Amino acid sequence: MIEEPKVERERKGSKGPFEAKLEGLEDGYRVTVRGNKEKIQQQRQVKLSFIEFLRKADVAGYPIFFPFNLLLRFFSGYKKPNM
Repeated sequence: MIEEPKVERERKGSKGPFEAKLEGLEDGYRVTVRGNKEKIQQQRQVKLSFIEFLRKADVAGYPIFFPFNLLLRFFSGYKKPNM
């Protein structure tokens, strides 16, 4: 049986039609977002498209200025999720 990790801290909040919960666990964090699935999917797609644009602009040699260079550096370690 899988044991549920112990929650040390918890923070809940809502913004518009979305609810979010951040839980501090013993060995990391867990983020839960609830809301309209289609709307969340659209917003994620827009964000991923912008990150992809920044990557292509960087490869093409265009200068990427602050704070976008930080975003690009942060997301460069992540794989593209299956949508």
